[in-house]
Amino acid sequence: MGLLKSMPPRSTRQSDLDAIARAKNSRTVASPVRGGKSVYDRISSISTLVESKLSKYKELYGVLRDEESVRAYFKQIREYNSGALDTEASSLDPITCTIAGICLYVPRSKPVYIPLNHVSHITGAPVNNQVDISVVREELELCEQANVKWIMHNAKYDIRVIRHQVGANISCYWDTMLAARCLNENESAGLKYLHMKYCDSKDSEALTYEKLFEGIPFTQIPINVGYLYAAGDPLKTWELYEFQKQYLNRHRLPGPNYVFREIEMPCIEVLASMEDNGIRLDVEFANSLSVKYHELLEQHKQRFYDTLSMYSDKIEYYKSKNPNHKLSDPISISSPTQIAILLYDILGLKSPDKNKPRGTGEDILLALDVPLSKIILDYRETEKLLSTYIDKMPTIVNPKDGKIHCNFNQGGTVTGRISSSEPNMQNIPSKNKEIRKMFTASEGHVLISCDFSQQEPRTLAHMSGDENLIQAYKDGKDIYAWIASSIYKVPYEECKEFRPDGTKNPEGKQRRDSVKSIILGIMYSRGAKAIGEQLGISTKDAQTIVDKFFNSFPKVQKFIDETQDKARRLGYVETAWGRKRRLPEMQLPPYEFQYLEGAVPENFDPLNFDNVSSQPLEVDRATQKYYISKLNKVWSAKDKAVIKEEARQRGILIIDNGGKIADASRQCVNSVIQGTSADMTKLAMISIHNDKKLREWGCKLLLQVHDELIVEAPEENAKKVAERVSELMISAAKSKISVPMKCDAEITRVWYGDPLHFD
Repeated sequence: MGLLKSMPPRSTRQSDLDAIARAKNSRTVASPVRGGKSVYDRISSISTLVESKLSKYKELYGVLRDEESVRAYFKQIREYNSGALDTEASSLDPITCTIAGICLYVPRSKPVYIPLNHVSHITGAPVNNQVDISVVREELELCEQANVKWIMHNAKYDIRVIRHQVGANISCYWDTMLAARCLNENESAGLKYLHMKYCDSKDSEALTYEKLFEGIPFTQIPINVGYLYAAGDPLKTWELYEFQKQYLNRHRLPGPNYVFREIEMPCIEVLASMEDNGIRLDVEFANSLSVKYHELLEQHKQRFYDTLSMYSDKIEYYKSKNPNHKLSDPISISSPTQIAILLYDILGLKSPDKNKPRGTGEDILLALDVPLSKIILDYRETEKLLSTYIDKMPTIVNPKDGKIHCNFNQGGTVTGRISSSEPNMQNIPSKNKEIRKMFTASEGHVLISCDFSQQEPRTLAHMSGDENLIQAYKDGKDIYAWIASSIYKVPYEECKEFRPDGTKNPEGKQRRDSVKSIILGIMYSRGAKAIGEQLGISTKDAQTIVDKFFNSFPKVQKFIDETQDKARRLGYVETAWGRKRRLPEMQLPPYEFQYLEGAVPENFDPLNFDNVSSQPLEVDRATQKYYISKLNKVWSAKDKAVIKEEARQRGILIIDNGGKIADASRQCVNSVIQGTSADMTKLAMISIHNDKKLREWGCKLLLQVHDELIVEAPEENAKKVAERVSELMISAAKSKISVPMKCDAEITRVWYGDPLHFD
């Protein structure tokens, strides 16, 4: 196997780490100490607050500060074969943090805190009588050998902290945070909140770390204060687990239980490894981009001032008439207030958005369509690229390995999709190829990008059960072109971007793009107006195409109707694998009625003291029917407002739920399609991570960007890794999806770089 037409690899430069250090030194700004207090004063205040809030737990919680008691407690956990675990650390970065201590709980014992690395907040010296980390490492390894079932909340973080700071590998049996997302994705998954709501909590408020410790690293918190907070977390985690397992099981909630057990829990280790792997940043290339884009930013600024000179007379006239004006000299292109004065007061332009008469957002500037607005948008885009990506990325590179280690939020969205943060690697611009090229493979390795081809449309075909759509995919058709052929009544080849001889076909591309917009519009519940705007055609023409689509594929319309009907009946929809998306607002009545404060029913008798409980306090049915009938006969918001005001004059408030119901309706189909695709992608990630062949070939998962997975592998194994990853991604769908999936793989040295070809 030889490499053809490939560029020489970007070697890992020894100067990279020096460049990282220079970037950090030149760009990092120290954060001030909040409130101007000394650390001593702040910790004194914290100690007083913690004592007042948590002193009741002094006898209920324990601190273990010697080897013998620690080993005895771990022995109890192994005998019980289960326990709850939590960690406290100096920061949220598992790789660079310092672990302060570990928190444990096993039934029939006190929850305990084991301090490991607390330091004096006065001298910075280690505090006496702490347990050596090697003891905890040995005990955790023994627990892992004994297959102890650890219960955790946000297990991915604790697993990584223990891996990097203790040197042990542990696994999680039940993550109460992920279980909470499977039980109700619409509510907070915070431990304190959930424990207060569902368990017999003795707390009167959810005391979060930030509320109590004001950002002070836990390593500096005195042990006799910190344990009152820390030791309670594993107990809360265990009690929440006891509550959750009553419901999240195969008998009561088979679908969510399957998602939790077979998708979410196995995914913890996958994402933990991806975060540990990170992706290399070419700092020298980033620095060259920084120079280029700072020059471009100055060019945009100069264009702004050159154009501004055309209006110098108007600007001076405005200043003379408004001596207290807020304009700087020269006008700041970065100030929305000054830009608004320039556009609306000096130039006399009118905002296209009546709700934002002085708006300076992107949509408004595009609609204004004057030279200045285009220059401002160019400046803002360049400034954002610099601040968010080009200048920022080198400052957050891990100095140990020269890599970016982001956080993957497993329950980051209500549909089950993974999100990314710190930094958001899923949001790296795809249109600007240069930005992604900052991310590169390690020396001797390549990046392999594998993405599902038309994952969501294929899922729609399966979920709708439309035989024609399914067969088209089985026949290997370009589905957008194939549907366009049916709608426009022209040959299939005339609906493709390229003709059989390779020449461009603009009309075919237009037909194909229109169908693509329709299908995506259906999945995201866009109306004909939005589709028309996207295609640059009238709403009427867009509606005509939409109607033709549904006439050609009636089962898609039936699927939409049935999905929304299910949500109205049950309050939720489900993915192919059983993940629930709860949409309670689908079950709201169109209108709700209640008396305004101080108002009473017309037949309320204030002198009837004997039968107060039997007197009517709700708006009677007849009155409700009267107003509902009137509201159903009008369409405009203005006419409805008149009817609502009439009711208000009678002391009745009419709550219109139409907007909430409409929003929920739009989420129904998207939740099913996007959620099913998310489940499919997670299953593919699990298969790739666990595959023995890929492990032997040195393959590592690095990134997930919705339907795209990016792995790294040694160059000599690139071709077979690409084939194996694609095979596993396609196989992930087979258990539930009847439509054959397709996966495209590309091998590069840098993200979005030129493809490498292998024979």
